[in-house]
Amino acid sequence: MIRALAVLLMLALAAPAGAAERGLLWNRTGLPAVFPLQVKTPPGAAWRVTLLDAETGRAGLAAAFDGGAFFRVLVPPGRYDLLFEAGQSFDSDGFGAEGPSDSFVLERRLSFEISPGGRKTGHIVDLTERGEARVTAQSICQGALLIPREGIRPQRKDAPLTERYPSYELEIYDRYC
Repeated sequence: MIRALAVLLMLALAAPAGAAERGLLWNRTGLPAVFPLQVKTPPGAAWRVTLLDAETGRAGLAAAFDGGAFFRVLVPPGRYDLLFEAGQSFDSDGFGAEGPSDSFVLERRLSFEISPGGRKTGHIVDLTERGEARVTAQSICQGALLIPREGIRPQRKDAPLTERYPSYELEIYDRYC
């Protein structure tokens, strides 16, 4: 009975065939995607952004999203030209037979890299104003916290140092800076 309910639930939640893919479509660079790219577009269209390597022109990463809200994706390090495509609908086969209704390459080449101070430098691209893209830098800073594994408790003064001080775990976190 429980198995039957679980199967029915999985079938109900499964995406229908040909359902639209959103988010990261692929990363062909072989590098980890760790740098932030946020895109704001006007509502009413399906969008795809493709990062083209500045040196070779090869497509390195692609992501798809719906217009009208901020979309965030992590991208690999490098210098890229951003190819934006918009259409009425986007599914696992792309924009379909009609293809994208709008396609352009961002005029400004963008770099995704570690900047001085260890910041992961990415970008925010705002395409809401027709014909004009606004690009601003965005950085992610990493920090570390030392968290005691066990609570601090009073110890004898003659106890060995390893017993007097608690052991710590190192927790790494990211934040926008």
